[in-house]
Amino acid sequence: MFLAAAMQTAPLLSQPSQSDVVTYTVRRGDTLDRLSRSFLVPERRWRSLLGLARIRNPRRLPIGRQLRIPRAWLRFKVEPARLASYRGTVRLAIGGKAVSPAPGALVGEGTEVATAANSFVTLLLADRSQVVIPSQSRVRVRELRRILLTGTIDYRIDVEQGRLETKVTPLDQPSGRYRIHTPVSMTAVRGTEFRVSFDAQSRTAATEVLAGTVALSAPGGPTALALEPSFGATLDQGGEPHREKLLAAPDLDDPAPLQTRDAVEFRARRLADTIRYRVLIASDAGFIDNIAEQFSDDGVFALPDIPNGTLFVRVSAIARSGLEGMAQAYSFKRRLASIHGTVEAGEDGYRFRWSGAGGGVRRYRFQLTRDTPQGRLMVDEVALARDALTLRRLPGGVYYWRVGLVQLEDGEAVESWTDPAKLTITDSSRSRRR
Repeated sequence: MFLAAAMQTAPLLSQPSQSDVVTYTVRRGDTLDRLSRSFLVPERRWRSLLGLARIRNPRRLPIGRQLRIPRAWLRFKVEPARLASYRGTVRLAIGGKAVSPAPGALVGEGTEVATAANSFVTLLLADRSQVVIPSQSRVRVRELRRILLTGTIDYRIDVEQGRLETKVTPLDQPSGRYRIHTPVSMTAVRGTEFRVSFDAQSRTAATEVLAGTVALSAPGGPTALALEPSFGATLDQGGEPHREKLLAAPDLDDPAPLQTRDAVEFRARRLADTIRYRVLIASDAGFIDNIAEQFSDDGVFALPDIPNGTLFVRVSAIARSGLEGMAQAYSFKRRLASIHGTVEAGEDGYRFRWSGAGGGVRRYRFQLTRDTPQGRLMVDEVALARDALTLRRLPGGVYYWRVGLVQLEDGEAVESWTDPAKLTITDSSRSRRR
């Protein structure tokens, strides 16, 4: 009688898609009443589970029986992300209200994160996944949930403009979901490293897989395209993804292990089928605390205002399709110790001046050679504290000169030189004879 009444009141169930259900295996001591009271939303009670369980006795659930429960029935808790780091101009907003960014701040569902030029945000999710939001991007955190019944995560992040890079902690249960949406695409992952971007002007999304596997589809699309490592795809409003092999990581030509000039400089080795190059500088090898990025059509980079320290640079190439390729990283040391020189003729001789940027104690060395940069050394002044030197009665001829700097800061000495500069002096006696 009880069973008949229960079966009459149980709703007819449609078959939800695999991604919209959570699979739960019945354990010893489980009852329909306990499961419904502890884990189902108020609108769903034990009668809702009865049809899923396919059992005769509602008071006893067979141990090991698998229940495919619609996600919409299940209770969850929200687990906010944390703002691990940020640089530059960053805007956080909840419901249109601006929130001041601060390292360690909680970032909950509904938060919009926007970055200006040369600005970065890194979010650390509750499952230790990392989300890096580069420059000129706008991202909305939609869902950061953990299903109470199974402990699985259910994350959704929307890329409304720009790019997003993420390293996902492998999902420990099949029912876990980690999804990145754009207005025209959905990327679902299971433990991977990948990038997603969306160009609002062309209405085109791109997904690039660096490690693991992702599934790319149009939102709500019936089929998904599997993308393995080193492959990517673009997807426009037409809904047909275009898959291609990602470009290999370009090399840097002779990257300097010590960068002392006003700007940090790199040159990428040219790759075929490349329209642009990108470098990213970070304070850590995992590229969580990003400092600066730059794009270049010819692979030549000069990045100003880079702080001192042991840093890392990552370089990648961008294909004609717009997909960013694989990347490789180099470490380098940044110690600002720049030096620049000028020369002017005066009534009392030739006045050489120098200046530059850096800290600590700075001492200079001046050298002058005849005919070639490697020619006979005519002047070699060392340990100069002043920033100028006058040379008188220089005979006519061709000279090369340069200024060296020894900078002592934080107990460390750094040396740098200007490039040799040419100075041509006309013999005044010959001019008069002519």
